[in-house]
Amino acid sequence: MLLNQKTPKPDRREYTLMIVPHHAKSVFSIRIPIKAVKYAAVTLGICLTILTGTMLSYRYQANVATKEKMELAQLREVNNKQYSQLEELAKTTAQLQEDMARLNQLDADLRRMVNSEESAATSRSAPVRVGNHSGQGGPESKPSINDLSNLVKELGASAKEREQSLINLKNALTEKNERLAATPSIWPTSGDVTSRFGWRSSPWGWGSDWHPGIDIANDTGTPIVATADGVVASSSWYGGYGKMVEIDHGNGIVTIYGHNSQLLVTPGQHVKKGEIIAYMGNTGISTGSHCHYEIRVNGTAVNPSSFL
Repeated sequence: MLLNQKTPKPDRREYTLMIVPHHAKSVFSIRIPIKAVKYAAVTLGICLTILTGTMLSYRYQANVATKEKMELAQLREVNNKQYSQLEELAKTTAQLQEDMARLNQLDADLRRMVNSEESAATSRSAPVRVGNHSGQGGPESKPSINDLSNLVKELGASAKEREQSLINLKNALTEKNERLAATPSIWPTSGDVTSRFGWRSSPWGWGSDWHPGIDIANDTGTPIVATADGVVASSSWYGGYGKMVEIDHGNGIVTIYGHNSQLLVTPGQHVKKGEIIAYMGNTGISTGSHCHYEIRVNGTAVNPSSFL
C-alpha cells in the first residue's frame, strides 16, 4: 500500500502588530513574519556577542597597554638611575686613576731619594710627568659597563702592585733610617777641639804619641750625648780613660767617651742618638776637663771627623 507523503509547507506564521492612534483615527496593523523575528533575534545576539567580545578585548588591550606603559616608565626610571650610577662610577674611576698616578709618582720620587730606583726595564704603571707642555686630545666617548669593569680590575691589580712596592720601600726606608740612626754622625758634646786624631805632640811635654780619637774641652759637668743609637757595652772606670762609656752600635761600630765626671747609663741599656749618657770631667790620665771621643770600626780606631 502506497502512502502519499506531502511536503510540509513553509512556516508562514506571522506576528501582527496593531497600532491604535489617538484621536479616534483608524487602527492599522503591521504583520511581521516570524522568520524575520528569528533572524533579527539571531542577528542581535551575534551583534551583542561581537560587541561584548570587542569590549572585553578592548579592556584587555587597555590593561596590557597600561601595564606596558607602567613597565616602560619603571624601566626608564631604572635606566636613568643606572645612567647616573654609571656616570658617577666613571667619575670615581677617573679619580682613582689620578690617585694611582700620584702614588706612582710618589713611589718613584721616594725611590730616587733612597737611591733604590727600579731599573728602566721594569714595567710599572707610568706616573704622570709634570712639565711645561699641555697637549691633550682624543674623541669624547662614554665608557661602557664592560670598559669600567675592566678598568676597575686594572686599577685593583695596580693598587696591589703599588701597595707591595710601597711596603718594600717602607722597609728599605726603615732599614736605612735604622742604619743612619746607628751610625755616629753628631758631636758628642760642645766645646773646643784641643787634640785631633792621629800623631800629636805629647800633652806631657815630651816627644809625640798616637791619639786614637779627638779631645773636646769644656767645663766640668757639660753633658755628653750618644752619637748614635746603640747598646751600652761598658760604663765604668777604665784605666787612663777614667770614667768611660762604651756603646756598641752594631755593624762593627763602637764609640768611646772618656774622662767623664759622672756616668748616667748602665751596661745593656739601649740608648738613642742625642741621649745624655754622662757629664764631662777630668778623670783618668787628663790635663783638664774634656771628653775623649773615639770611634772604632771592627776593633780599629778611625778618624771621628769622617763621621761628623
